[in-house]
Amino acid sequence: MVGMRQFDEDEVIATALDVFWRKGLHDATMQDLAAATGVQRGSLYNAYGDKEAIFLRAFDRYAEEFLDAAGTALAQGDAAAGFRNFFDMIIVNMTDGSPPRGCLTTRTALDAAISSTDVRQRVQGVLNRLEQLIGKALSTAPNKRSAADANRLARVIVTFTRGLAVMERAGYSRKQLKETAATFIDAVVDDV
Repeated sequence: MVGMRQFDEDEVIATALDVFWRKGLHDATMQDLAAATGVQRGSLYNAYGDKEAIFLRAFDRYAEEFLDAAGTALAQGDAAAGFRNFFDMIIVNMTDGSPPRGCLTTRTALDAAISSTDVRQRVQGVLNRLEQLIGKALSTAPNKRSAADANRLARVIVTFTRGLAVMERAGYSRKQLKETAATFIDAVVDDV
């Protein structure tokens, strides 16, 4: 039937997400996406417009799943346990796969200098929402901080997570990253 998609859109976006995660927005090609999804390039263009449009759909899916997982991790146990769960989730997320896939947000942020405004805004949106989740966890901890203090510390924690992503790309193991996160929690977060 004319106009009906002949593919499972959820499956195509999930597969495209994997391609973008492995190759990055700029290194992935429409041919890569077509080969991975089994959908002809022309059909992908007709359905989504262009590579960036597919990326934005895939990135939105990733962002929702990532932020849901982060919120769940932060909500488990007391504040210190929540942050331990959060860092474990972050580290497992970026060290999964063979070779490890890294952090899609950080990879995209590094590509954002040559990306569109839409891509940069999506990356900033994820990081802002992550700050909000962390700020909320900090402000509800027993040693409640003022909202301004919680927000400033939340930005430091988000910045630290980006540093972990860079260290992972530099070859640090999951074990080393977890040790680094534990030291950070001891030094910065345990007093929440």
